[in-house]
Amino acid sequence: MKPMTWHLADELPTGGSATLTPNSSIGLWVLLGVITVLFALMTAAYLMRMAFGDWRPLATIPWQLWLSTSMLIGSSAALQGARVFARRGERQHVQIALIVAGIGAFAFLAAQLWAWQQMVNLHYLVAGNPANSFFYLLTGLHGLHVVGGLVAWSWSCSRLARGAALGSVRLSIELCARYWHFLLGLWLVLFGLMFFVTPEFIQIICNSY
Repeated sequence: MKPMTWHLADELPTGGSATLTPNSSIGLWVLLGVITVLFALMTAAYLMRMAFGDWRPLATIPWQLWLSTSMLIGSSAALQGARVFARRGERQHVQIALIVAGIGAFAFLAAQLWAWQQMVNLHYLVAGNPANSFFYLLTGLHGLHVVGGLVAWSWSCSRLARGAALGSVRLSIELCARYWHFLLGLWLVLFGLMFFVTPEFIQIICNSY
């Protein structure tokens, strides 16, 4: 018997709950699993490197990072809105929500670069301290994954702009929203790791066991 599979080009119903395709959904979960393992290994390296005597925690949180965090939250919320509107078949609202999500994502990247500039101005240079190096590495790698998400976002936007049926784009919107929520959660973890997890904090945790 031939297995039933959907593809991105297949039209989905415009109402009710979405049924994600096995191929696309599983592929995304695999991708998220790979990204999770990558950042988990980097987090382990970060925590182990923290134990060395030359580690100096980042003492300053650039306000641009708070701005970028709010932009990513807004972008993720907008994509969730696009997901809901797509299920309802509200094409115009989907397009507006996608535009807002894209603006938020680009603003996030711009604020991250602004934060880098601020860190350089404060003399937190890449070679100055291992904590500095991890800051640029982690934020830069996360930013690259946001850029990757924008590629998928632009594909959905371009298809809608060319007049594609909303049902045929709905699946990609669903997957984009899932990916965006993952990136937001990942960023919040990284943000807390870099600025609120200190050697003293790790020592307290270790002594409690």
